[in-house]
Amino acid sequence: MKKMRPPEVKAGIWLDQENAWIIKITGKDEPVVSKLESGVESRVRYPGEGKVFARFGNAFISDQEKKQRRQVNQRQKYFKEIIAEIRDTGYLYLFGPGRAKEGLLNAIEKTKSLKAKVASLQTVDKMTSDEAKRETVRYFNDMAFKAFKRQLQYLRKKEAVK
Repeated sequence: MKKMRPPEVKAGIWLDQENAWIIKITGKDEPVVSKLESGVESRVRYPGEGKVFARFGNAFISDQEKKQRRQVNQRQKYFKEIIAEIRDTGYLYLFGPGRAKEGLLNAIEKTKSLKAKVASLQTVDKMTSDEAKRETVRYFNDMAFKAFKRQLQYLRKKEAVK
């Protein structure tokens, strides 16, 4: 009896600091789009806020470090939520306008339980969900992705021989 392999799952993730579009493609099925909001506060202004520091004698006290730590923690939580959404994927395509995609790539590399391979990381402009879906489908049908898969297969065979 011939062994059946499960369909290949690929995901494209367009992300910036505010939200992420996750486009999953399972086998030959239609892409499924989901949205995650980051919750990362970009610039918080409090009513009546003036200076960014306070002076007490010769010491200056700033809450800038506290805000930055809070943003880092919020970003890490955001990346963990995205990783939870893509647990079952084999290949990833990360794209977006800012540096959030590099942060997600670092979080993916640190996650040992995630078996997905990042096929490409590209900088693109802001996109709607439909544009991100079209870009994901275009990438996974492109020759660059097929070459990436062939290279991975070659490396696996080479590793198995050793």
